[in-house]
Amino acid sequence: MLNLSLDVVAVLGLVTAIGALVVTYAANARLRQQLAQQQESLRSLQTDMAAMCSGAVMAGQRLAQVEQRSERLSRRQDELESRDAEGQHYRQAVKLMGKGAQLDEVMEDCGLARGEAELLVLAQRLEQAS
Repeated sequence: MLNLSLDVVAVLGLVTAIGALVVTYAANARLRQQLAQQQESLRSLQTDMAAMCSGAVMAGQRLAQVEQRSERLSRRQDELESRDAEGQHYRQAVKLMGKGAQLDEVMEDCGLARGEAELLVLAQRLEQAS
């Protein structure tokens, strides 16, 4: 009888071990499936991230180009405004001279150096002579 009960205990232990193995195998299969899904999700996210990084780099490069162009245009505009302001002084000086203003008055009103004012007087005389 003792032999029989040991046999029963051994069979029950074996059945329990086999049951535990089946449950563990099923859990392992589920975990492998979840791992495969997560790895696929990770690959997809990595692809999306690479695309976003590439887009961000291109946007950054484009922004840098736009900023450089804006800076060049701003400098060019400043140059043109400066030239126009200088030209305005000369136009004003010629207008004053045409009205008979004295050389010192033209120099003071237009902010010209004596040499510049004298050159304008000479140019005006040559223009009148021709």
